[in-house]
Amino acid sequence: MKYIRLGKSELNVSRIGFGGIPIMRVSDLEAEKCLQTAIDLGINYIDTATDYGDSEEKIGKALKKLDRDKLVIATKSPPKDIAHLEKCIDQSLKRMQIDEIDLYQFHCINNEDVLKRAIDLVPILEKARDKGKIKHIGATVHGVEFINKVLDLDVFETIMIALNFIVREAAEVALPNARKKDVGIIAMKPMAGGHIDDANLAFKYFLDFEDIVPLVGIEKPEEIKQIVQIYEDNIPANEKELRLMEKIRNEQGDRFCRRCEYCMPCEHGVKIFPMTIFHSFAARFPTKDLVFGNWVDIIESYAKCIQCGECEKKCPYNLEIREILKENSAYFKELQSQFS
Repeated sequence: MKYIRLGKSELNVSRIGFGGIPIMRVSDLEAEKCLQTAIDLGINYIDTATDYGDSEEKIGKALKKLDRDKLVIATKSPPKDIAHLEKCIDQSLKRMQIDEIDLYQFHCINNEDVLKRAIDLVPILEKARDKGKIKHIGATVHGVEFINKVLDLDVFETIMIALNFIVREAAEVALPNARKKDVGIIAMKPMAGGHIDDANLAFKYFLDFEDIVPLVGIEKPEEIKQIVQIYEDNIPANEKELRLMEKIRNEQGDRFCRRCEYCMPCEHGVKIFPMTIFHSFAARFPTKDLVFGNWVDIIESYAKCIQCGECEKKCPYNLEIREILKENSAYFKELQSQFS
């Protein structure tokens, strides 16, 4: 495994990171096996979040059997208010049974209000850093138009962006600025939230980005072995594979929601976003948590849709939103029926 310097944070991290979402779906023992396998293969960067169910707890249990000092532990929470942020930091430390978080990130900056709250709360993270609770400060960004705004604040040492061979806008828009400012780059959704099912193609795309750390979410140890081998072989995509990437991009590009939320609000009350990304959540989060949680109200709002198409007119990526909503509503009911 090769390691890179994660920008001005100076953290030395593996070319691949371990994403903490899918272990929510497995037992403590299975989660431990996934983590142990990843670490045995040389992965030292572990990423999770306060909102990822019991992910932090499972990582904490596994850490008791691992050499924590050799690992870079990252977590995150949304920038809401001072009390919530301080609670989340302490909660993460307790859940993972560690004394210090290597990288703490504001989670999901995707509009002006969230960005403003993040700016206002930076002093709280700096205070936590001074107290030794966290070491470095980063941000995760959904929405290409906000990436450079975040970078230009010059307060974050790392930035996490959505990037894969279907959705390349973030790389085209923000990578030059991130590199200029020496901000470490982490990539979420390397498999486009389930829209890419060929790991070989998904991660060969990242071989050209030697300074980007894509996060790998796994449920089985075998999955991480395959992906690490792609990096070990270090064989760039050939012409046939590049053509296949282009074919998939053309087929899936109008199905993948970039989370810009330009489609909102709906005057009829349909919760277009996040309904457009339900399929992605279903591929990664525990099914029972989804079909009996907050998603119920979100999906039920689809009954208000009158098929006017106004959302599609506002979408800068020309997504077939009405068809996506119809499919995701049906898929939700299919999953829900498993528990009836």
